[in-house]
Amino acid sequence: MIKIPFEKSTFAREMKPKISGNNLTLEFDNLQSTLAKIAVEFYDFFSKNLYEKIVEKTAAEGEHSAELNAHALDYLQRSMLHFALYQHVIYLIANIGNDGITVKKSDDKTTIFKYQQDQLENKLISDAWFWLNRLIAFLNENAENFPDWQNSEQKKQADELPVAISDFKKWVGISDDAFMLFARWIIREVWEECVLSRISADKIEEIKDNAMRPLCYEVVARVCKRLAYYCLPEPIRLDINNEMGKNHNAQADTYIREKVAEIFEQKAQSYWIALDAKIEQKKDELAKENISEQQFKPSKITENHSFAF
Repeated sequence: MIKIPFEKSTFAREMKPKISGNNLTLEFDNLQSTLAKIAVEFYDFFSKNLYEKIVEKTAAEGEHSAELNAHALDYLQRSMLHFALYQHVIYLIANIGNDGITVKKSDDKTTIFKYQQDQLENKLISDAWFWLNRLIAFLNENAENFPDWQNSEQKKQADELPVAISDFKKWVGISDDAFMLFARWIIREVWEECVLSRISADKIEEIKDNAMRPLCYEVVARVCKRLAYYCLPEPIRLDINNEMGKNHNAQADTYIREKVAEIFEQKAQSYWIALDAKIEQKKDELAKENISEQQFKPSKITENHSFAF
C-alpha cells in the first residue's frame, strides 16, 4: 500500500494553509490517485524506506527527533501538494462525467486563458521545487539525525557527482539541490562522454573552471530535451515558455525544447573547444618542462674504448 502523508478526514482544513494561494475545497478522494503517484516518484529522491518514515514521523533520531520529524513532514507535504495540483490541473479545468467531458463554466465563472494556465502551472512547479529543496537542505543539515538519509544511495550518488550545484549556479544560474537529483544520470553521462574522454580525473583540478563551464552547459542542453517538463529548473521552463509565447503556429513542444537546448549546445561547444585548447597548452607546458629538466651528460671515455689512444 502506498503511504500518503495526509489524513482524509482533516485534509482540506489542514492542507489549505500549506498550498499557495489555492482555495482548496477539493475532496481528498479526488486527489488521492495523483498523490499516490507523486509518492512513488518521491521514492526515487529519498528511497521508499526514508519516505515512509518521514510520513510516519519516525525518520529522525536523537534528542529533538519530534521537532525534526515535524519539520521534515511539513516540507514533504508542501512539496507533494504543489506537485500533485500541477499534475491535477487538467482535471480542475475539465468536468469528466458519465455524459462525457465538458469545460467548467457558470454564470459567474469561466475557465482561464491558456497563458494564465501556463503561469499557474509554472508557479505550482516553482513552489513544489522550493519545498523539495527545503526538505533536501534540511536533511543534509541534520544528516546525523536522519540515518536513513545519511546512508542512502541517493545521498551517496549526489555526494559522488563530479560537479556541485555551486558550479551550476556559477555558470548557468541554477541553484536548486533538487536539480541534482533529477539530472544526476545526465551529469554522469556528460562527465564520462565529454570530460574523461579528454582528460583523466586526477588532472581535472588543474583546469577545473575550464572543464566545469562546458559541462554545465552540456548538461542543461541535454536536460532540456530529455527530462520531464516539471523536472526542469525555473530558468529553463521560463525560456521554453517565452519561446512558446512567440509561437503563434502552435508548433510542437519538442520543437521549442530543442530550440532552447540548441542555445546551450552552442555555448557548450565553444567552451569545449576552449577546454581542448587549454589541454593542449598544458601538454606543451609539460613537454617544455621535461625538455628543460633533461641535461646532456657526455659519455665517459676510458682506455677500454676501441678508439681511445
